[in-house]
Amino acid sequence: MSGAVIAAIVQLLGLAGVKLSPFKAGALLAGALALVIGIAAVAAGFHLYNAGYAAADGAWREKALDAQLAAARKDLLEANRAAGDAVLRARAIEQQAQQERVGTDAYVDELRKQNEALAASGKPNACSLSCDDLRGMRIKSSACAAPARPADVSGSAGGQRLWPVRRAE
Repeated sequence: MSGAVIAAIVQLLGLAGVKLSPFKAGALLAGALALVIGIAAVAAGFHLYNAGYAAADGAWREKALDAQLAAARKDLLEANRAAGDAVLRARAIEQQAQQERVGTDAYVDELRKQNEALAASGKPNACSLSCDDLRGMRIKSSACAAPARPADVSGSAGGQRLWPVRRAE
């Protein structure tokens, strides 16, 4: 087949007025084929390089997105935990507030009863506070006797302190 191709090249170039030997026509054909094959090889290599680069870039982007997704999931988990803790704290605060409301209401009722009892007995009580109330607020009053101190249970002799109390001079 290559002989027929070389003969066709020689005849076509002969029609154009170029005299060419069959050896030179074969050499030109081999060079043209080598050039086409070389260009195809370079194009294929460039294509493979781009395909490899795209695959590596895609893998890198996938890892980066996985890392971002893992960080977002961790943040979401921490946010959910914080929200759960906040709900528990809010419930505890509401429960404590309810208990304090009940205690305050009972205290107000007790003061009202004390005032009614004092008013019924004819004794004026200007501030409506009892000695227990004053002691609870750490107010010393000459009208109230000092409460009894608990016994020393620490085992130290005479209730001595481990460290001396510094006095401001």
